[in-house]
Amino acid sequence: MSKNDLHKTQESLNEIEETLHSISQKKQNEDVFVEKANRVFDNNIRAFRKYFPEIADKFISHETDSKFNLFLNPNGTANFVDYDTGVPIYSDDPHAQSQEQIENMLKHPIMGKVDQSKLELIKNETNFIHIDLMAGIGSIYNEAQRDLDEAKSIAEYVPSAIIFGVGLGYYLESFFNSFNAAYISIFEPNEDYFFASLFTFDWADFLKKVDESGSYLYFSIGVPEQEMYEALYSRSNDIGAFSVASALFFQHYPSEAVNKLIAEFKGNFHQFFMGWGFFDDALLSIAHTVNNTQKNINLLKPTEKIADTYSHYPIFIVANGPSLDNDIENIKKLKEKVIIVACNSATTALLKQGITPDFHVALERTKATEDFLKAFIPEPTRKKINLLVLNVMYPNVLDLFSWCGVALKGSEAGTSLFHISEFLKNNSITGTIGYSNPLVGNTALSFFGSMGFKNIYLFGADNGYKDPNHHHSKGSYYYSGEGETIHAPLKMGGELVVPGNFGGSIITDHFMHTGKVQMERFLESKLDAGISCFNCSDGSAIKGSMPLRSDDILLEEFSFSKNTVIDHIKHQPFSKLDKTVALTDYLDFDEFEQLCNTMVDILNEPIFNRTEALKQLLKSLRYLFSFKKHPRYTHLYLLLEGESLYVTSVLISLLYNFGDETNIIPYYNKAKNLWTDFVADAPQQYRDRWDELSDYSFDYSKPSVS
Repeated sequence: MSKNDLHKTQESLNEIEETLHSISQKKQNEDVFVEKANRVFDNNIRAFRKYFPEIADKFISHETDSKFNLFLNPNGTANFVDYDTGVPIYSDDPHAQSQEQIENMLKHPIMGKVDQSKLELIKNETNFIHIDLMAGIGSIYNEAQRDLDEAKSIAEYVPSAIIFGVGLGYYLESFFNSFNAAYISIFEPNEDYFFASLFTFDWADFLKKVDESGSYLYFSIGVPEQEMYEALYSRSNDIGAFSVASALFFQHYPSEAVNKLIAEFKGNFHQFFMGWGFFDDALLSIAHTVNNTQKNINLLKPTEKIADTYSHYPIFIVANGPSLDNDIENIKKLKEKVIIVACNSATTALLKQGITPDFHVALERTKATEDFLKAFIPEPTRKKINLLVLNVMYPNVLDLFSWCGVALKGSEAGTSLFHISEFLKNNSITGTIGYSNPLVGNTALSFFGSMGFKNIYLFGADNGYKDPNHHHSKGSYYYSGEGETIHAPLKMGGELVVPGNFGGSIITDHFMHTGKVQMERFLESKLDAGISCFNCSDGSAIKGSMPLRSDDILLEEFSFSKNTVIDHIKHQPFSKLDKTVALTDYLDFDEFEQLCNTMVDILNEPIFNRTEALKQLLKSLRYLFSFKKHPRYTHLYLLLEGESLYVTSVLISLLYNFGDETNIIPYYNKAKNLWTDFVADAPQQYRDRWDELSDYSFDYSKPSVS
């Protein structure tokens, strides 16, 4: 054998030896990892059983997908193959990679913030003390904005951290080393990924640290990306929108779906901070509900559905969006074969076309609703129409039509007071109808969907417009006979652009967009009810409804008339009010005063930095929210809930949008003092105004153009 052959043979032997050594080393690494991983898993399951037992129960016997591939890098660290890309999530050094990601987050944080700079400009046309309070705090917000630099770094203690993706958990080892969060929400859409982290990350230590810090931790595991927004929205409704205010967003591993989700969170962040009501609203809720229950009203019982015989009869819900003009002729042709439900000002558009609606739906609770109805719908015409309203409606409105049906509105002080009396008298309560605001179209959809109707058609439910100068049907009271604007609508919130029902784009604002989303939430809540909702409106797309041109409507023939169905509606799901229900026995003035005094005591404790300010504010809110789960005093909680959420969202924005840990405090204290004074005065306001009806009126004889 030649020297060259011997050399080659030796090289081959060396390679074989290195390969065998590598295999042996890999086997040793794997043996060490498996032993350690199993100990970590057992320890984690014990920890989750203590803090989140449902997670422990689910993952102690979790079965993974066939694509599950947890493997070791050459240095012995664990890695994982991403299901979507088929490549490992991490590099050869996951710990260094994760630490670099944390450092980049700290340098360039993604924050969800709310701009409150326009609050100072609100005009108090309604004489609500809420408006004066918000404008006053808004003035201080703008003062801080002028005097201080914008806050761009992550504060030492933030209200909320919203984390997308757990991966193998490496980054969580140091995530909260330089800051902490009052509320931590962790989303992991893939259950297998979270399962893998139970072997690689010390969740037991992490959970213990969160517990000791006093933070609130929430998991959403296995929730698809498209459902995460609703999960967080639902959670914020349950524990308070302050739990997501000034939120830090963090995305662990690349995902196009999560990229879109974060964009949706930031674009729709306004939804978390709208539609709460406020103190004056809550007082009207009690005053109007008490007054209305003294009338001989017809109360909707949502459990008493209409008979199956009539459930497929078509319901035309007609709102006053600009696209109504395109469909009015088709509505006119079909009016004898359908039940026409007009949403407030849409009645004026229909009447101009010779169409008398079967039901008129009104939502706005102030006296201005009565003024509008008297000004634009003659009494003889009103007597031909049935009315549908919520229990918080201005009482005189209930007497303007031939028949009136009333439903209970959820999350209202008046409704809670009614439920307390009803339960203590009769040991039962009447259900509410959900998602019935902020637009009257929401109210109409909620009424007829809750009654059990299966075929619902939407017209003029545009929730926006294509032409800024064409905001409602030109047949309605907003326009003159020549199509000129004589009553300009209010624009609430910044402009948004959303997909159109028949393609293209629609301009909307935060208020109308919330109406669209509320329709979607209602339809989703009724998925098991078999509702077919056809959206004939050339406005924003509504998830859960089917786009349908009014020219393409095909109606089923029925052996009974629509008058038969209307008569059935008025007698089946509605019943006369039980007169033994006496709301005034449970107003609880002294208890409300005690609640407010305790909040004031908490807020008056001295604070010296941003962290102390946030903790104090959250302490006062958590005390208030403790009444939410107390059935006997929920109405007292609801008196202050909306106001506290509005004020808190502004105070947190002020606290975190400008300055640093200490130089923002003088501005914050100045604004907080306005809130403290308001809470201190609230008990006397309640005693003085609990039976005071709305006096906000409007002179519809005078054009209003801006």
